[in-house]
Amino acid sequence: MIPDTPAENGLDKEQVQSNRMEPTSSRINENHSLQKKDKYMTVGGHRAGEAAIMNEQGADIEALLPELRRSDYYTEPPIQKLAAKEGAHPGFCSHVKDFVVGRHGYSSIKFLGETDVRQLYLESLIQFNNRAVIVYMDETKKPLVGQGLNRPAEVTLLNIKCFDKKTGTQYTEGAEIEKYKEMLRRKAMEQGAEFLSFDPTKAEWKIRVSHFNGL
Repeated sequence: MIPDTPAENGLDKEQVQSNRMEPTSSRINENHSLQKKDKYMTVGGHRAGEAAIMNEQGADIEALLPELRRSDYYTEPPIQKLAAKEGAHPGFCSHVKDFVVGRHGYSSIKFLGETDVRQLYLESLIQFNNRAVIVYMDETKKPLVGQGLNRPAEVTLLNIKCFDKKTGTQYTEGAEIEKYKEMLRRKAMEQGAEFLSFDPTKAEWKIRVSHFNGL
């Protein structure tokens, strides 16, 4: 859970907990039509047996992909690219380097190192709220440290602003920003996280966690 920010800085509670999120599965389409002279031949030149194998492989790949239906959520690499990589290099989805899950305009998580993303229902695992991220909301379903998504990660929280609550003035530089950075640094330490940076212009706070236990 990301530390609470002081009321005078205009921020409420910031949490970095864990949960799960679900990507959209890609579809692989094949158009087959029979020629009169050879009922086993498709327009693409593949015999029916070969086409069936290709369809099976496409279905197998789709079954392996992480699932994400919400249009405001995204992954890096995108689901379509994961499908292409898995097709070209079987087993690719079992060790995706620096896999990212995020929600546009809210936050994102980069899972450091290699992550097995096969058959992850991301929407049910990760929840992005305003200035908060939850991974594995259900503690009983959280895997051991180092397994699943309970692993080292870099969390980027958006909409983290330093402003004067009385006047509504937002600060982007100066002494107020330095004080605010120190407050964020303390909050990160209290949560067992490492402060990485705070960009007042982008209203972006980055921290690193070694796992999501107790967050």
